[in-house]
Amino acid sequence: MKLKKRTRNLAETRRAILDAAFNEIHAHGFHASSVDAILEQTGLTKGALFHQFASKLQLGYAVVDEVLTPMTLARWIEPLAAFENPLEGILHQMRTNIVDAPQAMLNLGCPLNNLIQEMANSDRGFQRRLRQVIEAWLDGIEAHVKRGQQSGHVRRSVDAREVAEYVVTLQEGAFSIVKGMRDKRVLVSLLKSMEAVFAGIGPV
Repeated sequence: MKLKKRTRNLAETRRAILDAAFNEIHAHGFHASSVDAILEQTGLTKGALFHQFASKLQLGYAVVDEVLTPMTLARWIEPLAAFENPLEGILHQMRTNIVDAPQAMLNLGCPLNNLIQEMANSDRGFQRRLRQVIEAWLDGIEAHVKRGQQSGHVRRSVDAREVAEYVVTLQEGAFSIVKGMRDKRVLVSLLKSMEAVFAGIGPV
């Protein structure tokens, strides 16, 4: 019983550190993120943090693996299963996660995109992990587009991987544009362009 409680406490501590680290990195970037700020959010000691993670770099890796990857799939891929037509689901998630999101949240940018810009060229560990997130995102969209082809909602002549690459590129680009302009009105034209493309690859 004590072992189970200790294991649970370690898991809860790890999750608390990861969540706080994600928030700190999203708000300030990896290099500018502060271990002291992370500890302040959690109420934990440095000993507790470094018992779980050997270094700040290892903590950053874990944030990508254990927070950012499942978050990306939960936001962009898993909800598509509820839509008979996956193209409708992709448009819905575009509206929900970007178009209808609060401007203050959009000003922070996409956490994945932020880390790619900051870390992909400076650390191979981050580069490999961030690429894996993108590939998982692409794979998920591609799988749902293929499902749409099987159900007749997407033309079979369409290359499902190319559709996935278009979707992910547009969604990530939308985050960057809104972050830079501090104005999400531009998203109206981006959404219209996606709707037009989808109309062209839907059933004849």
